[in-house]
Amino acid sequence: MLIEDTFRETRVDPAELEAFVVLAEELHFGRTAIRLGLSQPRVSQLIRSLERRVGRRLVERTSRRVALNPLGEHLLARVRPAFADLHRALAETRTAARGLRVGFLGPYGSTLDTALAGFRERHPECPVTLTQIPWTDIYGPLRRGEVDVQICVAPVEQPDLTVGPELGTFPRLLAIARSHPWSARESLDIEDLAELRVVAPHPDVSAEFARSFWPPATTPSGRPIPRSAPARTEPEMLSAVAHNDVVFATTTAMPTYFTHPEVAFVPLTGMPAARVLLVWRTSNDHPRVAEFAGLAAEAAVARAGTATQGIGGDPSAGGAVRQQA
Repeated sequence: MLIEDTFRETRVDPAELEAFVVLAEELHFGRTAIRLGLSQPRVSQLIRSLERRVGRRLVERTSRRVALNPLGEHLLARVRPAFADLHRALAETRTAARGLRVGFLGPYGSTLDTALAGFRERHPECPVTLTQIPWTDIYGPLRRGEVDVQICVAPVEQPDLTVGPELGTFPRLLAIARSHPWSARESLDIEDLAELRVVAPHPDVSAEFARSFWPPATTPSGRPIPRSAPARTEPEMLSAVAHNDVVFATTTAMPTYFTHPEVAFVPLTGMPAARVLLVWRTSNDHPRVAEFAGLAAEAAVARAGTATQGIGGDPSAGGAVRQQA
């Protein structure tokens, strides 16, 4: 049916097109109004306005049903992809304006220094925010949308998360009170833990993190490894080691960023090195996450090559030198 109206013009009104696309999905003016947060008369007005702009009806209405006519189907086939692209462009721009939010576990933040510098150089318009992730809520900030990408310790066994590049490998150290006679040893072994009390993982620590990072319940020879009360943060752990006659199995990254005047760090044998990974939500919609992961992967490869040549002092390079705070 031809609609006689001088209103026809080439100007595009996004509100009319949005109302049309939603109506095509709902085929009901009331439900369309609810989805759009508009009144039903306003939806009808927008559809009539669009039809006047086109010059013909697009929607057939009766008291019992709403349906698109062939012309309406033709318009929908062309408008819907463009409208989806528009929404996607706005969402991506909003996300980019928000910046890239990076979460890190305290001692391992430096594994991203090169990637962060490269990203800032490429995208000076995109602010980068760093957030420390607590042991007791490793995946919470990621799942709540508080960070876009973060550092984790392998393994990561979470079906909703994508595991990216490995950022570094850190040999193990034992944090032990300087007053303890064993703090002067050149190294300690996992068998020695049967004679000590190890700070336990907090109940809120993820199962795979506790299993991979903390010592097992027994030594390889079967001797029980005593455990003390858990700690929630690095400073809390160091304070417990300094004053409570307990130890903590950490890595070479720890004394680079967290120390205590009464705590020594002694190389610990018998436990695998900690592998640090970059992780993000599989459903993440940030347009820069993949690019940032690529920069992090390149930096990790470069660090590994430097370590192979024996150059530099990166704590992830594999050397476990005995250190005292």
